Amino acid sequence: MSERVLYRGSLTLKELHGTIKKWFRRSTIVIIADCEVAYSGRAFSKASRSWRLLIIKEDGTVLIHESTGREPVNWQPNSYVVSEVREDVLIIKALRTKPREELLIRLRCPCEVLVVKLGVGRFVLTGTEHDIAEYLTRDPGLIEEGCELVAREVATPHGRVDLVLRGRDGALVMVEVKRGVADVEAVYQLRRYVEYYKSLGMKKVRGVIVARSLTPSARKLIQDSGFTSRCVRVDDGEVSVDEVC
Repeated sequence: MSERVLYRGSLTLKELHGTIKKWFRRSTIVIIADCEVAYSGRAFSKASRSWRLLIIKEDGTVLIHESTGREPVNWQPNSYVVSEVREDVLIIKALRTKPREELLIRLRCPCEVLVVKLGVGRFVLTGTEHDIAEYLTRDPGLIEEGCELVAREVATPHGRVDLVLRGRDGALVMVEVKRGVADVEAVYQLRRYVEYYKSLGMKKVRGVIVARSLTPSARKLIQDSGFTSRCVRVDDGEVSVDEVC
C-alpha cells in the first residue's frame, strides 16, 4: 500500500464513524456505500436510497456522485462533518453556518472506504474562453479563496456576465473572461456589470478579469476604477493573480 494511502478496505459503521472522526480535516475520505441523502438550507432536496460515491475532502468539501453524469447529485463546500451510529445506520452530517445548510447522509453496511493523503499541484489552464469559464465554474476558488458559483452567462442590459460568484464576505463577484489580451473595452464592460448590480442595491460588488495579459491602458483603467477589482492572468497556461486594485 502506498504511503499516501492510509486505509483501503471494508469497514463496519462503527469503524467508519471512528475513521471520519480521526481523519476529517487531515486526509481525503472516499466512501462507497448504500445511502440516502437529504439537503436543507437555501433549498431542499432528497435522494432516495441507492449505492453512491461519497467524497469528504480536507477542506470540508463533500461530494456525492451517482453512476452517471459529471456533476455530483449533492455537494457542499467548507463544511464541518460529524457522524453518529444509530442502530443499523451511520448518519453523516455536513454542516455550514453562513449560509445555514445541512447535508444529511444515512449510510448502511457494507462500506468500502479509501483514506488517502492528496496534494495540491500547479494549476495549468489552456483552451477557449468557454473552456476557461467551464473550468472556473468547477473551481471558483481559483478566483478568490472561498468563492462560490452563483450563476453563469447572466443576462444584463449591458451584456452577459460570464460568471457571477459569491465571495467569502458575501460580496458579488463579476467575472469577465478573455482568452487573449484584455483591453480597455473589457474593463469598461466589467465596470458596467458592477455598476449595474450596484444600481440594484447590491452594496458589495467587485470585478475580476481573467485574461492572458492586460494592455497598459486596461491596467491603468483598473487602477483608476471606483470599484475593487482583481485581475487574474492566464499566462502561458498558468493562472496567477496579477494584482488587486
